[in-house]
Amino acid sequence: MRELEAQRAESRRRLSLDQIVSATVDLIDEQGIAAASMRTVARQLGVQVMALYRYVANREDLFDAVVDHIVGELDDDPTIQQDVGDDGWQSYLTDLAWGVRRYARAHPHAFPLVATRPPSAPWINPPLRSLRWIETMLANLSQAGFNDEQVLFTYRSFNSFLLGHLLLETSAMVIDDPKPGDGSFQAGDDTGAHDPVDPADPVPGSISPTRTTAKRKALANAATTSELLGVKPSDYPVIHRLRAGLTEDHFEEEFGAGLDILFGRIANKMDHV
Repeated sequence: MRELEAQRAESRRRLSLDQIVSATVDLIDEQGIAAASMRTVARQLGVQVMALYRYVANREDLFDAVVDHIVGELDDDPTIQQDVGDDGWQSYLTDLAWGVRRYARAHPHAFPLVATRPPSAPWINPPLRSLRWIETMLANLSQAGFNDEQVLFTYRSFNSFLLGHLLLETSAMVIDDPKPGDGSFQAGDDTGAHDPVDPADPVPGSISPTRTTAKRKALANAATTSELLGVKPSDYPVIHRLRAGLTEDHFEEEFGAGLDILFGRIANKMDHV
């Protein structure tokens, strides 16, 4: 007992915000968003739940720190250029886009937080929701010859493309690998007045996986009307004919193709403004 108390005391002495946030990210990666209550994070760290409140005000505050942590992984990505350089703006934005995709795919169960947490300012758009990275992007585009209207068009279009594609891709990853905390509702949390939780409160951005990859493939290959769950070939002949192709995932290929289309729109905007 004394040894356990000594270990807990040592953990408390070593506790930091970075340690808390890292433990929360690990917990979400392993079990889903709803599993990351203040109590479960404290248990993961081997400390009393009240110890966390020295660093974060509540779970909402903790989730904001989780978002900062995940987006901050861009800082450690050696493939991302810090400026446009001689390769031009398309190369710069390409590297940045693939970097954002890497952090989204590294944390598919946490990505809904990045996508849906209310930003600290109205001009901060997900998924590139770091003031430093946004400032760098805007400055680089300006230095590459974009006027203010072109910078704003590119910033909004770039973020909208990334957000839409990566929400779709990470949702598919979550459905393929569901975790107990991926449900649409929070698990009850008995942390007291500091962290009141209504079990009926929805978890922002979470989903309820109901159809696995294997089941999707089985439906795609179904030959009879009954196997297609009411999708009658006579009513939906094109869907019936293309059903196998409609279930295929080509996220990486489509991401690259989508970037090419986006850059074409940006280039066209620069030619006509």
